[in-house]
Amino acid sequence: MSEEVLEGTDTIEAGYVTVEDLKRNDRIPPLKALERAPMPVIDCLEDIPCTPCRDVCPTKAIVMKNMIDRPEIDWDKCTGCTLCAQACPGLAINIVNYFFGKKSLRKPGYEDYSLVMIPYELTPIPRKGDVVDVYDRGGKLVGEAEVFSVIKSPKFGTVLVNILVPQGWAFEIKHVEVRRR
Repeated sequence: MSEEVLEGTDTIEAGYVTVEDLKRNDRIPPLKALERAPMPVIDCLEDIPCTPCRDVCPTKAIVMKNMIDRPEIDWDKCTGCTLCAQACPGLAINIVNYFFGKKSLRKPGYEDYSLVMIPYELTPIPRKGDVVDVYDRGGKLVGEAEVFSVIKSPKFGTVLVNILVPQGWAFEIKHVEVRRR
Protein backbone atom coordinates (compact mmCIF):
# COMPACT_ATOMS: atom_id res chain seq x y z
CA MET A 1 0.00 0.00 0.00
CA SER A 2 1.30 3.45 -0.85
CA GLU A 3 1.06 6.24 1.65
CA GLU A 4 -1.42 8.82 0.52
CA VAL A 5 -0.89 12.44 1.49
CA LEU A 6 -4.15 14.14 2.36
CA GLU A 7 -4.61 17.82 1.87
CA GLY A 8 -6.03 19.50 4.93
CA THR A 9 -6.34 22.68 6.87
CA ASP A 10 -3.32 24.93 7.16
CA THR A 11 -1.99 24.98 10.70
CA ILE A 12 -3.21 27.93 12.73
CA GLU A 13 -0.16 28.38 14.91
CA ALA A 14 -1.73 30.61 17.57
CA GLY A 15 -4.57 28.15 18.21
CA TYR A 16 -7.11 30.72 17.03
CA VAL A 17 -7.64 32.73 13.85
CA THR A 18 -5.41 35.81 13.88
CA VAL A 19 -5.59 38.84 11.62
CA GLU A 20 -2.43 37.51 9.96
CA ASP A 21 -4.25 34.21 9.27
CA LEU A 22 -7.11 36.20 7.73
CA LYS A 23 -4.72 38.19 5.54
CA ARG A 24 -2.81 35.08 4.45
CA ASN A 25 -6.10 33.42 3.45
CA ASP A 26 -7.57 36.50 1.68
CA ARG A 27 -10.29 36.95 4.34
CA ILE A 28 -9.85 40.70 4.81
CA PRO A 29 -12.11 42.54 2.37
CA PRO A 30 -10.32 44.80 -0.12
CA LEU A 31 -10.58 48.54 0.41
CA LYS A 32 -12.74 48.95 -2.70
CA ALA A 33 -15.36 46.58 -1.24
CA LEU A 34 -15.20 48.19 2.21
CA GLU A 35 -15.84 51.60 0.66
CA ARG A 36 -18.99 50.26 -1.00
CA ALA A 37 -20.76 48.33 1.78
CA PRO A 38 -20.36 46.45 5.08
CA MET A 39 -18.43 43.25 4.40
CA PRO A 40 -18.25 39.84 6.06
CA VAL A 41 -15.06 38.56 7.64
CA ILE A 42 -15.29 34.77 7.62
CA ASP A 43 -13.07 32.96 10.10
CA CYS A 44 -13.60 29.51 8.56
CA LEU A 45 -10.11 28.29 7.83
CA GLU A 46 -10.91 24.61 8.28
CA ASP A 47 -12.20 22.09 5.79
CA ILE A 48 -15.49 21.07 7.39
CA PRO A 49 -18.86 20.22 5.86
CA CYS A 50 -20.83 23.40 6.49
CA THR A 51 -22.75 25.47 3.93
CA PRO A 52 -25.34 27.74 5.64
CA CYS A 53 -23.51 30.96 4.70
CA ARG A 54 -23.33 29.92 1.06
CA ASP A 55 -26.91 28.67 0.99
CA VAL A 56 -28.41 31.85 2.43
CA CYS A 57 -26.45 34.35 0.30
CA PRO A 58 -28.97 36.07 -2.00
CA THR A 59 -26.33 37.25 -4.50
CA LYS A 60 -24.31 34.00 -4.57
CA ALA A 61 -21.29 35.98 -3.38
CA ILE A 62 -20.21 33.11 -1.12
CA VAL A 63 -18.79 30.29 -3.18
CA MET A 64 -17.85 26.73 -2.25
CA LYS A 65 -17.11 24.19 -4.95
CA ASN A 66 -17.78 21.32 -2.55
CA MET A 67 -19.56 21.07 0.78
CA ILE A 68 -16.25 20.65 2.60
CA ASP A 69 -14.48 23.62 0.99
CA ARG A 70 -13.80 26.83 2.85
CA PRO A 71 -16.21 29.59 1.84
CA GLU A 72 -14.76 32.19 -0.52
CA ILE A 73 -16.29 35.61 -1.15
CA ASP A 74 -16.73 37.34 -4.48
CA TRP A 75 -16.33 40.85 -3.08
CA ASP A 76 -17.94 42.42 -6.16
CA LYS A 77 -21.18 40.48 -5.58
CA CYS A 78 -21.45 40.97 -1.80
CA THR A 79 -24.02 43.57 -0.72
CA GLY A 80 -23.31 43.39 3.02
CA CYS A 81 -26.79 42.08 3.82
CA THR A 82 -25.53 40.24 6.98
CA LEU A 83 -27.50 37.05 6.27
CA CYS A 84 -24.32 34.95 6.28
CA ALA A 85 -23.47 36.09 9.83
CA GLN A 86 -27.02 35.41 10.94
CA ALA A 87 -27.03 31.88 9.46
CA CYS A 88 -23.56 30.73 10.58
CA PRO A 89 -23.97 28.07 13.28
CA GLY A 90 -20.35 28.53 14.37
CA LEU A 91 -20.63 32.31 14.93
CA ALA A 92 -17.59 32.54 12.65
CA ILE A 93 -18.65 35.60 10.65
CA ASN A 94 -18.36 39.23 11.72
CA ILE A 95 -19.62 42.03 9.51
CA VAL A 96 -17.39 45.10 9.27
CA ASN A 97 -18.77 48.46 8.15
CA TYR A 98 -15.30 49.96 7.97
CA PHE A 99 -16.20 53.53 7.00
CA PHE A 100 -19.36 53.77 9.12
CA GLY A 101 -18.17 56.75 11.17
CA LYS A 102 -17.32 58.80 8.11
CA LYS A 103 -20.14 57.78 5.78
CA SER A 104 -23.14 57.02 7.98
CA LEU A 105 -22.69 58.20 11.56
CA ARG A 106 -21.22 61.61 10.74
CA LYS A 107 -20.71 62.37 14.41
CA PRO A 108 -17.72 64.61 15.29
CA GLY A 109 -14.90 62.52 16.72
CA TYR A 110 -16.15 59.28 15.13
CA GLU A 111 -14.90 59.82 11.56
CA ASP A 112 -12.34 57.03 11.89
CA TYR A 113 -14.68 54.53 13.57
CA SER A 114 -16.04 51.30 12.20
CA LEU A 115 -19.23 49.46 13.05
CA VAL A 116 -18.47 45.81 13.78
CA MET A 117 -21.38 43.38 13.93
CA ILE A 118 -20.59 40.43 16.17
CA PRO A 119 -22.80 37.35 16.56
CA TYR A 120 -23.60 36.88 20.24
CA GLU A 121 -25.19 34.00 22.13
CA LEU A 122 -24.65 34.78 25.80
CA THR A 123 -26.81 36.49 28.40
CA PRO A 124 -27.40 39.17 29.27
CA ILE A 125 -27.72 40.56 25.76
CA PRO A 126 -26.16 44.01 25.48
CA ARG A 127 -28.47 46.97 24.90
CA LYS A 128 -28.09 50.01 22.69
CA GLY A 129 -25.95 52.57 24.47
CA ASP A 130 -24.25 50.05 26.77
CA VAL A 131 -20.50 50.26 27.12
CA VAL A 132 -19.07 46.75 26.73
CA ASP A 133 -15.61 45.29 27.09
CA VAL A 134 -14.19 44.17 23.73
CA TYR A 135 -11.80 41.27 23.23
CA ASP A 136 -9.46 40.39 20.42
CA ARG A 137 -9.32 37.10 18.55
CA GLY A 138 -7.11 35.56 21.23
CA GLY A 139 -9.41 36.51 24.10
CA LYS A 140 -7.34 39.47 25.29
CA LEU A 141 -9.17 42.55 26.56
CA VAL A 142 -8.58 45.37 24.06
CA GLY A 143 -10.72 48.08 25.61
CA GLU A 144 -14.30 49.21 25.63
CA ALA A 145 -16.85 50.10 22.99
CA GLU A 146 -20.31 51.56 22.74
CA VAL A 147 -23.15 49.34 21.58
CA PHE A 148 -24.66 51.15 18.62
CA SER A 149 -27.52 48.69 18.14
CA VAL A 150 -28.58 45.10 18.72
CA ILE A 151 -30.38 43.12 16.04
CA LYS A 152 -32.05 39.75 16.49
CA SER A 153 -32.49 37.80 13.29
CA PRO A 154 -36.17 36.92 12.84
CA LYS A 155 -35.26 33.94 10.68
CA PHE A 156 -32.30 32.45 12.57
CA GLY A 157 -32.62 33.91 16.07
CA THR A 158 -29.01 35.07 15.98
CA VAL A 159 -28.24 38.25 17.89
CA LEU A 160 -25.83 40.67 16.21
CA VAL A 161 -24.28 43.17 18.61
CA ASN A 162 -23.17 46.21 16.66
CA ILE A 163 -20.32 48.11 18.29
CA LEU A 164 -18.45 51.27 17.39
CA VAL A 165 -14.67 50.78 17.44
CA PRO A 166 -11.65 52.63 16.07
CA GLN A 167 -10.89 51.42 12.54
CA GLY A 168 -7.61 49.93 13.76
CA TRP A 169 -9.63 47.42 15.82
CA ALA A 170 -12.18 46.55 13.12
CA PHE A 171 -10.70 43.18 12.10
CA GLU A 172 -9.20 42.33 15.48
CA ILE A 173 -12.34 42.43 17.68
CA LYS A 174 -14.13 39.10 18.00
CA HIS A 175 -16.12 39.20 21.24
CA VAL A 176 -17.89 41.57 23.60
CA GLU A 177 -18.76 41.17 27.25
CA VAL A 178 -21.49 43.01 29.10
CA ARG A 179 -20.30 44.72 32.21
CA ARG A 180 -22.26 43.89 35.35
CA ARG A 181 -25.46 45.87 35.50
